Amino acid sequence: MLLNEAIALGEKGCWQEAQVRISPGTKTPESSTQWFVMLRDASNKSFVLADNNDQPIATEDMSALAQLIRSIGLKEFTVFL
Repeated sequence: MLLNEAIALGEKGCWQEAQVRISPGTKTPESSTQWFVMLRDASNKSFVLADNNDQPIATEDMSALAQLIRSIGLKEFTVFL
């Protein structure tokens, strides 16, 4: 889901839940842990949050992801380890 689309849908109250998960292949002793956001709509369909170039948004900065989640209209999220 592109960020601009996610924000527009969030303004309409379409999102039910946000989940922050570990990006596959990043939890190794040699690398830092990267996190990404999955969104769930009222139909229980899940979407990976992507930037406007359609690249999944993944970062080590949990605070940055919290701000992104707020920008799409959600105030809570679940973190999966």
